[in-house]
Amino acid sequence: MTDTFRDRRSFLAASAVASLAGMAPFAQSLAATDTDWGTEFSRALKKNPLLIGWKTPPDRLDTMSLETSGAWPADLEGRFYRNGPAAHDRFGRRYQHWFDADGMIQEFVIDSGRVAHRGRLVQTPKLKAENKAGRRLYGGFGTHWPNLAPFRGPDSINVANISVLHHGGELMALWEAGSPTLLDQRTLEARRFKSWGDSLKGLAFSAHPKVDLDGTLWNFGYNLLPRPALVLYHIDHAGKLVKTAIVKLDALGMVHDFVVTEKSLVIVIPPYHLDPTKARSNSFLDAHVWKPGDETRVLVVSKDDFSKRRWHGLPAGFGFHHGNGWEENDGVIHFDHCIAKDPTIVSETLRFVMKGELRTASPAYYSQIVLRPKGDATVSGQAEEAEFPQISPVVVGKRNRYVYMLGVETNGSGWGFRKILKRDLEKGKSDVFSYPIGITPEEHLFVPRRSGRREDDGWLIGTVLDWKKGRSGISVFDATAVAAGPIAQAWLPYPIPLGFHGTFVPA
Repeated sequence: MTDTFRDRRSFLAASAVASLAGMAPFAQSLAATDTDWGTEFSRALKKNPLLIGWKTPPDRLDTMSLETSGAWPADLEGRFYRNGPAAHDRFGRRYQHWFDADGMIQEFVIDSGRVAHRGRLVQTPKLKAENKAGRRLYGGFGTHWPNLAPFRGPDSINVANISVLHHGGELMALWEAGSPTLLDQRTLEARRFKSWGDSLKGLAFSAHPKVDLDGTLWNFGYNLLPRPALVLYHIDHAGKLVKTAIVKLDALGMVHDFVVTEKSLVIVIPPYHLDPTKARSNSFLDAHVWKPGDETRVLVVSKDDFSKRRWHGLPAGFGFHHGNGWEENDGVIHFDHCIAKDPTIVSETLRFVMKGELRTASPAYYSQIVLRPKGDATVSGQAEEAEFPQISPVVVGKRNRYVYMLGVETNGSGWGFRKILKRDLEKGKSDVFSYPIGITPEEHLFVPRRSGRREDDGWLIGTVLDWKKGRSGISVFDATAVAAGPIAQAWLPYPIPLGFHGTFVPA
C-alpha cells in the first residue's frame, strides 16, 4: 500500500483521533428536545396515507413469492438491495430527522421471473446496546433528547442506513460518517465493521463509492475536528487498499456524493459549514450555517497522485447527488449535479416529515458543470427538477449520453417524486414516464443487458410505494423505452419504508 504522506503512521493515527474527536462535542452538550413527535406523526398518518413511507416496520419481513405481472427479462437475474432508515420509533420515542433511524436492508431475489423478498433491520452495535438497555441511548444527525449516553466515536452511533455496497466478494451496509457494516450474505445479519487496515478503523467511508469498469473503487470520507479534512480512498477490484490521503480544509460543508472521471476525483463542497461554536448547544444538523454569500468550492484530485489538486469556485448552491463526470484531453471536466439554491431539503423537509408535515423545499434542478484547468468554472446548462441521477456502469468516468433520474410532478400529495426521466444529453430532451397518483417511486438503478452493445441497452429497476393500497413493490423498465412504462412489476403484501440507495448484484 502507498500513500502521499511522509509519515503514514502519524497521519493515520491523527486521522483516527480526529474522527473520534469530531463527534465529541455532540455527545453531552446538545440542546435537548423531547416533544412527542410520535403522537403527532400518528395523527398525521390517519389523514395522509402517503406518510406510510415513514412508518416503522417490523424488524424482519419475508415474502417467499411476490405477486408479479408483465414480461420479466429472461437474463435479469440476481439480488436487488435497498437500504434506508427504518426504526423511526422505538422505546416510546420517534427520531426527529429522516436521516437518524436505524437502517433496514431490503433484498429482492429475482430468479426466472420469480421474486422473493426479505427485509432485515441492521443490528449494529448501537442498536444492540439500545435493545439491551431498553431505551434510546443516542440521538442522531438531527435529533437529541435529555439524558443521552456518552459515546466513544462515530461507529458507536453508526446506524448503517444509507446504501449497500458489494465489492471484493463482501456485502456492506454503508453509513455516512463511519465504517461500512459487513453483512452475512446468507442471513443479512450484521457481522462487524469493515476496515481497510488497523490504523484506518473508525474513519468515515461515504455512502457513494464509485467503481470504474475494471472494478477499481474510489471513495472519500470526512473528519470534523480538530481540523476539517477529507480522507480519500483507492481500493482495487479485490477489495485491497491501494492508497489513501487526507486533504485539510478551512471549512467542511455537508458533502454526500462525488464524481470520478478517467483521471480525477471531483468533490463539491457547498457553503453549508459546520460552526464549532454552535456544536455546544445544537444538533449536528443545526450546528451547520448556510452562507449564501460564499462560493461552492470544487476540489479536483488526480487519481494517479492524490497530492495533485486544484480548486474551483461556483455560485452558492446545495445538492446531494451527481450523475457522472468526464474529462477532455485538455483537462476540461464536465459533470452533473442536482442543485438547489439552499439546503431547506435537509434542514426543513426531511426533518419535519418525521412529525407528519410535508414542507416544501427549494427545488433541485439537473445541472451540468464545466471546470477548466485554469480555474474557471461555470454552470453550462440546467434542465428539469430532478434527483437521484443514475447512469450505466459501463460509462462511469467517460462521456455519457444518458442520465436516468426521478422527476417531480405536483400531485397534491405534498411529495412530488412521481416521474422516471431518461435525459438524452445529445438531444437535450427527456423521455418521461409518470406513475399514477398514489404511487411514489424511489431511485431506479440501471442494470446493463448482458449482451448489450449500446449505452442504454439494459433495464431500470427500482422500488415503489403504493400508499393508497398500503404496499410496496419493484418496477422494471426497458431503458430504451422509458416513456412506455414498466415492462414488469412485483408487489409485496406490505409497505416497506422509503429509503435512499442500493445496488444490483447479478446472479
